[in-house]
Amino acid sequence: MARHSTTTSKSSSVKASRVPGPAVTAALHLSSGPYAGARELAVPVDPVILKTLSARPSTVRNLVEQFGHLVARAKESGKPRGFTVLLDAKGNAKFDPLPRRGSPNPATTEDEGLDAALEAARERGRLRSAQILDQTDMLTAEQFAERLGVSRMTVNARRQKRELLGLDGAKRGFRFPAWQVNDDGKAFDALPQLFDLLGTNAWTVYRFLIQRHAVLGGVSAKDALRQGKTTQVIQAAESMAQGDFA
Repeated sequence: MARHSTTTSKSSSVKASRVPGPAVTAALHLSSGPYAGARELAVPVDPVILKTLSARPSTVRNLVEQFGHLVARAKESGKPRGFTVLLDAKGNAKFDPLPRRGSPNPATTEDEGLDAALEAARERGRLRSAQILDQTDMLTAEQFAERLGVSRMTVNARRQKRELLGLDGAKRGFRFPAWQVNDDGKAFDALPQLFDLLGTNAWTVYRFLIQRHAVLGGVSAKDALRQGKTTQVIQAAESMAQGDFA
């Protein structure tokens, strides 16, 4: 007599049967229900597999039902469908639909959107930097050296020591704002301190110098330096470095 392991729901049941004989066979019997006219399907499987599945009839039923729904939807839509099955250590199954072919993966789309936004921001930054460096008061190392009455080598050496403000123009080379030199031909004495407070990025120091600050009476830091308000400018930089609004 055949041995059965059965689980039954209102709509379907799964039976795993081993049939004795000269050559032992095994089959997985699927039924749409115990009522008259119920449809059944027998699928031959390896006896070892059958033994494993017999202990998890609910998992088998869920897998078959998911597969059946998938086939039906694919047939109706004419488009490929799919799902993944993850089993935990106890044999419990978790089903997740695959993205439709041609449909973007939400996580991938989000990452790509972020990358695109960052690249767009970088591109805007590059364009803005190019516009700044193209201004008439942005001097080359040679022009700035002539203005100071020194050699180009001296200009580059002082830039490296943060005594002069030089902005990297990539293909254009460094550009030096002409306004950092006063009427006496001397650069701002406060530059080394500003770099110490605001960091080594010359563009950060540049932005600080051209911005207007409330603590400086609403004038820009560079104009305040030209007015001799070095102490007040240093204090404004200290406040900004500490995260305070200047």
